[in-house]
Amino acid sequence: MKVLKSLFILFLFLVCSNSNQAQGLKKVTEKTTRAANDAVDKATGKAMDNNDSKPVTARKAEKRTADKLEASLVDGGLLPQYGEPCVSSEELQNRPGRYFTADQYPWPASRAEYFKKLTTAAEKNTAKQTLAQIEKLEQESRSNQAPTGGSWESTYSSEGYQYLDEKRLADYRLQIGFYNYICVKKKVERNGEYSTVLRVFVNSLRLNTLSKFLSNISYRGNMSDSKYSCKDWKNYKAGVVSPKISLFNYLECNDAILINTINSGKGYWQDVPENKIRKNTYDNVYRYWFIKKSDIPVLLPVSRKEYLESLLEFYEREELYLPKSTNYEEKSNEGRQKYFGDLPAVLANKKALVNDVLRNKSSEWLSEQAVVNFQEDSYQNQKQKLPEYSSDFTFRTFYDSSEKGARALYQYNPAYFAATKQNMADPELITIAFRYVPMPAHLKLIDNFTNNFDADGWKRILMPVGEGQGTKKQKSPGRGF
Repeated sequence: MKVLKSLFILFLFLVCSNSNQAQGLKKVTEKTTRAANDAVDKATGKAMDNNDSKPVTARKAEKRTADKLEASLVDGGLLPQYGEPCVSSEELQNRPGRYFTADQYPWPASRAEYFKKLTTAAEKNTAKQTLAQIEKLEQESRSNQAPTGGSWESTYSSEGYQYLDEKRLADYRLQIGFYNYICVKKKVERNGEYSTVLRVFVNSLRLNTLSKFLSNISYRGNMSDSKYSCKDWKNYKAGVVSPKISLFNYLECNDAILINTINSGKGYWQDVPENKIRKNTYDNVYRYWFIKKSDIPVLLPVSRKEYLESLLEFYEREELYLPKSTNYEEKSNEGRQKYFGDLPAVLANKKALVNDVLRNKSSEWLSEQAVVNFQEDSYQNQKQKLPEYSSDFTFRTFYDSSEKGARALYQYNPAYFAATKQNMADPELITIAFRYVPMPAHLKLIDNFTNNFDADGWKRILMPVGEGQGTKKQKSPGRGF
């Protein structure tokens, strides 16, 4: 009945200023609600759809009632009908919007793919229940405000499995895209692309849109997709996600406030300061919340010693990988010398540089956090004309975090993921990424979500059944630019 609730609110919102219309609306909504409830009650106990916990007949009755309500809105001139006359896209931003849950997504084939990349029935069920909780929280944040200016549409998806530290977790997510109304050739149309989108990633920090500030170190190495990047490379199986060597588990970051937001789980972090946002443009802005299950930090600093020792492990893997790499095998002897150099000598030199630092620096110095600058290292490699394919991660020095291009290194905290769970879809952490554009209809969505953010409700998703009940709702503080 979620869609009915949204439409009822929409009705009330639009006609509240007119008492006669309000009285008429009250009668219509009461009558429709009774009809919907009767239909659902009659359907209870009948055959269940294999892919849904709701009775088939009940869902059909709900859909028919929702369709009637939408038709009423269209007939009353409130809800825009695609193809109807319009003057401009701007005038459509305050027109009533539509909302579709993931279960109402109109393409059955796509719905059937929601959890295809998860293995067991238990994992699929857990993922579905978790995303349903998340979807409900988002709906509750809009309980007093119906969407306007477009269509707010939900979908689920799964991405298989990944390792955080050495913990194998199912990776799945919710996406809700805002497809705004547009006026094309003086007719109302649904924009086929979304500018504003809410994405919720379960068991993932989801680094791709954060890469300017936080990224995985592995993308810098030529070996990152090879079996030799895996901790147990001898038992590597193609297509099976495996734990990586230490170096490729490290994250590099240039924003201490972002790390604090992740580790505290409090407030939100935004990639563009409020005073630098250009209003009434379609410039993308990302706002993030990070939901965690305890006071234990998710990320820990990588010490200089840990980084240097991980380099030695990487060099050992390079000895195995480089002579068998496609780039090496396809080169002539002249090409190998140009792009790889005297490979045994190059690798021996890289090891010697690292071992020299480990021997001669104090334990106190080695215990400090590793801060690297791959931009500067790459420049120096080119300046010294080091061979391109064998000079990855040649150590030079550690840097100060204030230097241009410098990034501090972090790693997933084993203690955070210490508890053993049989179900890999059990939620361990959640990343909420709300991308929006500073246009009126879009700002309503992000402002409403932020102002009604239920921090305790989100935390309860990560708690075992029976825990975390009865806590008081807390609003989320901002970043404080």
